[in-house]
Amino acid sequence: MSFHRFVYYSAVVAGWGGLLAWLLAEGILPDSSAPGVMPVAIAGALVGGIIALSLGLVAGFSVGGVTAASWSRHIPQWGVSAGVGVVGGGLGAGLGHALYAHAGLPQALGWAVLGLAVGGAGGVAERSPRKTRNGLAGGGIGGLLGGWLFAWLAASGTEMGPRAVGFVVLGGSIGAFVGLAHVVLREAWLTVLEGFRPGRRLILTQETTILGRGDHLPLPLLGYTARDLESEHARIVRRPGGKFVLEDLGSRLGTVLNGQPVGGPTPLADGDLLRLGGNILQFNVRAGSSQEEVGEAGVGSRSGQIGGVPPERGIRPAAGEPPAATKEGPPWHGGISPPPGAAPGGSAPAKPSGGPRIPPPPPPPGS
Repeated sequence: MSFHRFVYYSAVVAGWGGLLAWLLAEGILPDSSAPGVMPVAIAGALVGGIIALSLGLVAGFSVGGVTAASWSRHIPQWGVSAGVGVVGGGLGAGLGHALYAHAGLPQALGWAVLGLAVGGAGGVAERSPRKTRNGLAGGGIGGLLGGWLFAWLAASGTEMGPRAVGFVVLGGSIGAFVGLAHVVLREAWLTVLEGFRPGRRLILTQETTILGRGDHLPLPLLGYTARDLESEHARIVRRPGGKFVLEDLGSRLGTVLNGQPVGGPTPLADGDLLRLGGNILQFNVRAGSSQEEVGEAGVGSRSGQIGGVPPERGIRPAAGEPPAATKEGPPWHGGISPPPGAAPGGSAPAKPSGGPRIPPPPPPPGS
C-alpha cells in the first residue's frame, strides 16, 4: 500500500487495539479514583502488548500479505513485538503512575515510555537497528501526546466512557506517529510498478533484502508474473557508507537493471528500474543521501527502459539521465520501424562523407 495508507491504517488499527485493551483492563482496574501501581502497570502491559501486536499486523499485511506459508515467519515476530510492548507498557504505566502519585509529575511521561517500547518493538523483532530507531522516535512522540490527551479525557474519575476514549486516542496517537516516523525517516525503498499487486512499497531497513517469489520474503513476488523466478532470485545489499548494490543470486532467468543484465554487484541510483521476470520494481533513495552519488563504473544503461520496451504507467528515466533515444544500437531497436533506406541486415545506412563529390570517369572510346 502507499505510504499515506500505511500511516492511516497504523493509526486506525492501533486505535482499535487501544479499545480492546480498555475492554480487558476494565476487569483489572479497581472501581476507585486512586488505583494502585500494580493494577495500572498491568493495564499498561495490556495496552502496550496489544498495540505493538496491532502495528505488527499492519506491517505484515501492508507489504507482502499473510499467506499460509508466511505464518511461520510472522508469528515469531509478532510474539516478540507483543512481548516488548508488554514489558515496556507495564514499566511505563507503573512508572508514570508512581511519578504522578509521589512527585506530582505528568502521567504522560509514563505513557511516553510505553510509546517508546511499542515503537521499537517492530525493529527489535526484525533485528533492524534503523527500524528500531525510527520506531522509538515516533512511539515516544505519540505516547507523550496521546498520554497527555488520555490524562485529560480520563480526568473525570472512574467513568468508563472517558477512559475508553482515552485508550483509543492513546493507541491511535502512537500508531500514527510510529507509521509517520517510518515514512519520514526512510532512506531507501522499493515500489512495485508491474507484476503482483502493483503499488506495494517496501522500506529498506535491513542490511540485505532478498527478492524473489518465496513467501518468506518481505516483498514476495507471486502469481503468474513470477512463475519463472527463483524462490530467492536477487538481493539488495546496503554497503558501508549508505550505498545500495543489486546482485543476482545465480538465477536461471537473470535480473535486469535499466535494460541491462546484472552480472556482479551493481550500484543502484535513485529511479533505477529492476526487472525480475514479469515484475518491474523501482528503487528510490531519499534526496541528499550519499547513495545518490554512485560514481562507480559498471552501472547499466540509465535509459529508463526495461528490455528495450518504452516505459509505461508513468515510468520515467531518473533525473539527469539521457533520453531513451541516446541508447546505443540501431535506432529502430524495441519495435520502432526502421528508417527509409535502411540496410536489410539491420545496420543504419552509411552517411556520405564530407568534401567535394568527384564524378565517375567517362567510358572508354568505342564502348
